[in-house]
Amino acid sequence: MKDASRWLLLDVGNSAVKWRLAAPTQLSSQGGRAENLEMLRSMLDGLDWQHVAIASVAGDQLDADLAEIVTEGKPVKVRYATSESELLGLRNGYQTPQTLGVDRWLAMLAGWHHLGGPLCIIDAGTAITLDLIAADGTHEGGFILPGAELMHRSLGVGTGKIRVDRLTAPAVLPGRDTAACVNAGVWLAITGLLEASLAANPAHRVVVTGGGAADLLTLKPKIEHQPDLVAEGLRLWLALQLDDRPS
Repeated sequence: MKDASRWLLLDVGNSAVKWRLAAPTQLSSQGGRAENLEMLRSMLDGLDWQHVAIASVAGDQLDADLAEIVTEGKPVKVRYATSESELLGLRNGYQTPQTLGVDRWLAMLAGWHHLGGPLCIIDAGTAITLDLIAADGTHEGGFILPGAELMHRSLGVGTGKIRVDRLTAPAVLPGRDTAACVNAGVWLAITGLLEASLAANPAHRVVVTGGGAADLLTLKPKIEHQPDLVAEGLRLWLALQLDDRPS
């Protein structure tokens, strides 16, 4: 039986909580990004939902605080997504499947379900992850690299004299001052990951998701942009938990 209720989907990352409303068959246009719990509470004020699904890499305490916010005054059950050995024909490539980051698993699940394989999924956030899926749905493994801002900050923390206030637009030409050198080094490192992976897997359809996707599209404009992969993967996962057929 189809569930006609409204769902709240929460993607809890290292730096923010992204939320999205959904129905059993599709994501809603309503959603947002909250930098802290009070901001999230304010953004959700006045909205209603009957089911909640959380995909989190943030830790037990924040998850508990989130659950308190989204269930306040509502008789709803909170479900926490986890990475699994196999789902919808996608087979986890990790020896211990549950240790694969759930955001990566959900992005792969949505990509595989809607696009098929072979597929290369890049998620650009605080970290940049790249995962490969074979034509038969087997996760072939992946790569994790610090995101651009994380690389930039690490130079300030780990060195005595490299102090660069902010990154500028993606560029890979050699710099002629420290700021330009840091900027070029960060973006060239990311470009190197993309180029090496794409060259080694030329048959894979390449898609990018995540908050840093725009920068990667500047570096590699032919990459396909799929902005909602994690949210869509979470919708598919919740549909299965509610015994609803994904679509």
